[in-house]
Amino acid sequence: MSSRSLPVLAPRAPGSAPEVAERAMSREHTEAEWKSMRGVIEQLYIHENRKLVETMAILESKYGFAATEQMYKKRLKKWDMRKRTYRKTQDGSSASTPAPSTAASDGVDAVMNVPVEEVSPSRAVVPSAKPLAIERVRRSPGPYTGLELVLDSVFSWSLSKLQAHRSCSDPMSRYLANPNQPPLQDSRTMYRTFELVFDLWYYGKGQLAGMAARKAFYALEFVLTEDHPDLVWHILDTVYDMVDRGHIQLLGMFLPHATVLATRRLPANHPLLRILEQLMRCDYQTELGRQQVCHMLRQAWLRNVDILTERIGSLAPQHLWLYEQLIWDGRTRLRKGDELARRREAMLGALEGLRGQRESSPAEEEDDADSEALRVRALMLEYTQMDLGDRQAAEQLALDLLERTASDSGTRSKARFHAYARKMLARLQQERQDWAGAEANLRWAVTKREAAHGADSNLRVIRDLWVLAAHFQRAGMQEAADRTTQDALARAARYLGADA
Repeated sequence: MSSRSLPVLAPRAPGSAPEVAERAMSREHTEAEWKSMRGVIEQLYIHENRKLVETMAILESKYGFAATEQMYKKRLKKWDMRKRTYRKTQDGSSASTPAPSTAASDGVDAVMNVPVEEVSPSRAVVPSAKPLAIERVRRSPGPYTGLELVLDSVFSWSLSKLQAHRSCSDPMSRYLANPNQPPLQDSRTMYRTFELVFDLWYYGKGQLAGMAARKAFYALEFVLTEDHPDLVWHILDTVYDMVDRGHIQLLGMFLPHATVLATRRLPANHPLLRILEQLMRCDYQTELGRQQVCHMLRQAWLRNVDILTERIGSLAPQHLWLYEQLIWDGRTRLRKGDELARRREAMLGALEGLRGQRESSPAEEEDDADSEALRVRALMLEYTQMDLGDRQAAEQLALDLLERTASDSGTRSKARFHAYARKMLARLQQERQDWAGAEANLRWAVTKREAAHGADSNLRVIRDLWVLAAHFQRAGMQEAADRTTQDALARAARYLGADA
């Protein structure tokens, strides 16, 4: 496919795309330029024992110093800058030995040695199907030729966002300020719209699924205009779901579309563009190829978790997204099983600190301060209930959030958080088989969600109706489940502008 063309679903003509930012390309550097970077390279590569690809990524993203791997290896050899490893002697002491060559130590070394569920047409469209069984990378040769590039790009992305000191208004803040008109740059909305595609396809509504796909592709164009920390992950969530569910034809449109748009909007060295270009080269036609892609994306997320958890405890305003990525967005198919419970003390301390900070610091607008405080309280509830499994503490947090959002006055975000608290209480009641109590709370959640979004056919309202329908099925109330499903499908048609 030509880089100048767009898929049929492209929302804009090629001539109207914004210009690409100036690109930092790899080039030959003078002796003086290399000398100016020698101290940084030695610190990262030798003293911090980073891989060469990580060192290169930091030099390029942080210092604008772009060079090829071969240039680095030539320079390291000239400087006689080599790592040293340590081996155990017979008496138990450590003795230094020369490290293997950079080419050997920086090669691809991943393997997956656990069985993976077969991707089949029957499994492809079932929303509740289990994600692929995946294990962490082990140190032995494997077929994942693009793994290091993807992991390196994730490292570069996460590091650049953590080191940014500028606090900006992120899409979630703007969404909470006015939930009935979420910003087009909100990558969560794009991801949830693709989820609607999968749900509609599952229920046999192919025409509606196609309309939802067009809406999601249109949102993608705007999502790529804002370099928010969630950008990479919601796009990778989308790719993972398409592969894991078996929607390969849709993926065949999504990847070229996203790659062309990213090429036009992002610098050539942008991590997302590198990741998309690598994903374009993967095999999606065979079972093994799909397994490898899911494994690769899972390893990328696990590396991101390792990077972010090192910063747990930060109360910097610009790092709220860190906690939301780990906790709030950690429920997607790609990101499950982060083992955050092991960070209980640090996480609870950080969330409590954030809560106190938001509730004690006045904002320019009272509603803004209120939304931020509720945002943190919701994170505390999510972590306590979903990661720690502390039902008693979670119930108290949910009741407290309900009390704080019970008023019908105030911002729409109050209604949004009220709906969330109702759903979390319903989960606890389902576990106790209190079906009547759970149903009442889930119905309240739908009502409050309608109030938050100002419509009965909003994307989030439809998602809550799926939850209510699943509840009826679990409670053995099939007729009610069928009615609720039809209600959700009718609202989806209205949301997409189709005839019911």
